[in-house]
Amino acid sequence: MGRIRWGRMGVIAAAASVPLILLILTTLANRGFDETERLRVEIERSYETRAALNRVLSLHQDIELGQRGYLITGEEAFLTPYRDAQRNVRQSIDALSTADVDPADRERLARLKVDSEAKRRFVERTLALYTQGQRDEARALVSGGEGKRMMDRIRADIAELSRLQRSRLAERTEIAAAARGGLRVQTVALQITLILLLALAVWLVQRSTAARQAALRRAEDSAARQEIIFESAKDGMIVINPSGSIESLNPAAAALFRYDPDALLRRDIGVLFEVAPDRGRVESFLRRLGANRRDANGQVEEFVARRSDLTTIPVEVSISPVRLADVTLYLAVIRDISERREMEQMKTEFVATVSHELRTPLTSIAGSLGLINGGAAGELPAKAARLVGIAHSNSARLVRLINDILDIEKIEAGRMQFDVRPLRLDTLLQNAVVQSSGFAGQLDVRIDLVPPPSNAAVLGDEDRLMQVFANLLSNALKFSPKDGVVTVDVRPLDRRYRISITDRGSGIPEDFRDRIFGKFAQADSSDTRQKGGTGLGLSIVREIVQRLGGSVGFESQPGKGTRFHVDLPAAAAPRPVVEPAPAAELVSEHATTAKLPVILHVDDDPDMLDVLVDAFEGRAVLRSTPSVAEARATLGRERIDAAILDIGLLDGCGTDLVSPLRNSQPDLPIIVFTAQEAEQCGAAGVDLVLVKSRATLEVLVNETMLRIAQREEANR
Repeated sequence: MGRIRWGRMGVIAAAASVPLILLILTTLANRGFDETERLRVEIERSYETRAALNRVLSLHQDIELGQRGYLITGEEAFLTPYRDAQRNVRQSIDALSTADVDPADRERLARLKVDSEAKRRFVERTLALYTQGQRDEARALVSGGEGKRMMDRIRADIAELSRLQRSRLAERTEIAAAARGGLRVQTVALQITLILLLALAVWLVQRSTAARQAALRRAEDSAARQEIIFESAKDGMIVINPSGSIESLNPAAAALFRYDPDALLRRDIGVLFEVAPDRGRVESFLRRLGANRRDANGQVEEFVARRSDLTTIPVEVSISPVRLADVTLYLAVIRDISERREMEQMKTEFVATVSHELRTPLTSIAGSLGLINGGAAGELPAKAARLVGIAHSNSARLVRLINDILDIEKIEAGRMQFDVRPLRLDTLLQNAVVQSSGFAGQLDVRIDLVPPPSNAAVLGDEDRLMQVFANLLSNALKFSPKDGVVTVDVRPLDRRYRISITDRGSGIPEDFRDRIFGKFAQADSSDTRQKGGTGLGLSIVREIVQRLGGSVGFESQPGKGTRFHVDLPAAAAPRPVVEPAPAAELVSEHATTAKLPVILHVDDDPDMLDVLVDAFEGRAVLRSTPSVAEARATLGRERIDAAILDIGLLDGCGTDLVSPLRNSQPDLPIIVFTAQEAEQCGAAGVDLVLVKSRATLEVLVNETMLRIAQREEANR
């Protein structure tokens, strides 16, 4: 114990002495180093100055060579070194002038600069004469020797400057030699320092050994923790070698695939998947998951796993590289997603139920209230009319909420489909403005559509873009002052068109702008009550526009208004569509020349059947049936002029009637009016798909009567 104590004290004393000794040695060494550094700088500066002088001389020689070669041969190639030298010579001389040179050299540098400029002017004059056709005069000027004399002066200036530089360098070298004696002392000091450093190195090695042992213990602890995590993880984990064989797996993986753990060791990973790469060739499997990339972060992909009993389950697989010293292994993390798939299926079924069970009665309610509000049941007392109007307005608001929620769900699930094609902006925006004109009239706000550029067209889905513009126009109208103006204009960009909708409202608060495109975003909780809306409109706008390859943004000034702009890919303008005669004219003419048409309406909701009878009153006779079987019976008894079909019926689907209807009357107008989304409906053989709550009863009536009238017109 005493020896250890004295040894420890000696180490402490030696360690305490080292800083003092190093401080003294450092002071002595720094003196020599400073002198050496000054000599080195002087040598470098001398060499650099002489090199720069030689470059200046070389550049003047290139100028003279280019001049003489061009004057003698007339070859343009000789002017290349001349031009390069002309560009660089002034810069080289200026660099010498601005460098840290001895004051005695500045006078000679100034003289060199004057001689250089004279020489260059002389060369330029001779070349100019030669270029102007005065070749003999140019050659005579050179033959006169003036240029040679100028060149000799330049050489003399450069030689003198070089001599002075060498002389100064020699003086500095002598001073350095005198300092070598001091450096010898410093060398001895450095040897002593080296011995001390070696002793310090021994001590550091001892410390490093101790630290290595501690790190080894930590690594063993970490490996033990990782082993515990590997063994106890709920997700299956499989270690794969580059050839695709299983190196190890945890109990969760064995239980997931229902194998004994030892039964899978050294077997190919392909036995665990329904569709996997060829045995022994796992590279394509790993490449799909990005495991071979240096920046791979465990990309997830779905597969169908195959258990030992040949049953299959859906799984998510994430593969990450495990780079060891001599080989790279791969860790596959496998998660059973059967439960999640069941939840997704339940969600899909719930959305379908919401679509059918809410849209159908809401359409009946909104349609009935609309008919009453429009006078279908006779004139109402003022108080009753006001209450009906409130009910109708709020039913429409509830319909919009349901539609927005379903749209968001479809977007997030990736099930929103798009029919992308070239669309003329003039027609698209005119329709959007007309669609919003009624709402604008209620708010006493005017919509001003600036005519788009000629033949302006974009790539997009017409229905979805109408939804985008309807949302933007609705917001602009709601936040515009009474008697205000909302402006719609189009500006061409690089391979895009920017559609802007500008209001003159109060602007968007600064603290709300970052979340304006979020779901259920409202600048203030009072906005929902004062302005109406769900806070989903702008979120839907952004998602639709981005999926169409565009972008949406806004600019706003407090108190001055807001401008939303939608940028969409430009497209070649399609040919203008010749609009058919207005529906009112065709229907009016039909009513005066024939009896009321007969329309087959198939829907399992009795209220919807009754509402449509009232909606078509005086314009058509409806044959209302709640099932496919009754509809077939009606078709066997009577000839019809159009058919309105629902999708989900108790005994089948309304589209089951399309084939027999087409067989009997190929040109019969067939319209699907359903609570399901249009992309979920089999539209083969159908003229039009209208979604309840998205399309009003007025739209349904007008579209149906228009097609009946067009058919009558075509058959005349």
